[in-house]
Amino acid sequence: METDENKTEVRIKNNIIYNLIIFLFFLLWFFYSTFDFIPILILICFSILFLTLYSLTKNIKEGIELGAKILYILLILIPITFLLDIIFFYEAFTPPFLIDFYDLIGIKHQYNLFLILLMFSLIFLKLIGVKIYFSISMKVNTDWKGDEIFEFFTQDITNKKIILLLVLFPLGAFVEEFIYRCLFLSVLIYSLNWDLVFSIFFISCLFGIVHYSASKNLGHVLSTLISSLIYFYALINLGLLYPWIFHFLTNLFVILFYVQTRRKS
Repeated sequence: METDENKTEVRIKNNIIYNLIIFLFFLLWFFYSTFDFIPILILICFSILFLTLYSLTKNIKEGIELGAKILYILLILIPITFLLDIIFFYEAFTPPFLIDFYDLIGIKHQYNLFLILLMFSLIFLKLIGVKIYFSISMKVNTDWKGDEIFEFFTQDITNKKIILLLVLFPLGAFVEEFIYRCLFLSVLIYSLNWDLVFSIFFISCLFGIVHYSASKNLGHVLSTLISSLIYFYALINLGLLYPWIFHFLTNLFVILFYVQTRRKS
């Protein structure tokens, strides 16, 4: 019988597969919108289908929840849609996305040393606040343990866990930034004509609620909300690369704070 830790490890590996497939969608969208090199597009489509079907076959024996079934359906339908469009039209007359790739907010990058340093300073101040919270609240390891994935990485540290961590965190942070910041904001602004400030606040609240469902901690929600606002500012003024870096570095430091506090208690 599998232990809870083994089940969590399986969940983490599946999470990596899901995020990898979504990252492949990002690459597929990029190639489809910017290049006219059909073999690469077809190769990426079949790669996504293969990974999706492999993951589905591997997990179907364990039972799949409704949300996961919907995800698998989407993961299968999107590359098939691209393939059909490539085969019958050779260009995107009816692309499966609402906006063009180059219309996405944050895709076009710029370099501004002052803004980069400002963003790093804001993230650094936030991390100092988190560190102080962990220092004065020694019961944090019993009052809030996060979800099972967070717990998995904050218990005994092994080389295998470090590898999983270094794969999952950057990949997961990129997918969250692309979906919550880049894609959602672009759709609300360009397709639904929402106000920029209201859209940022709405998505940030949604981002916080999603994290509350995992941690059940209002302090974590507030911290996530503040981070989201900082990430949005970086996305709009610098591009997707910077909120992605800030995001996964913040997650790594929080893990380190938690482990350190746990060892002291």
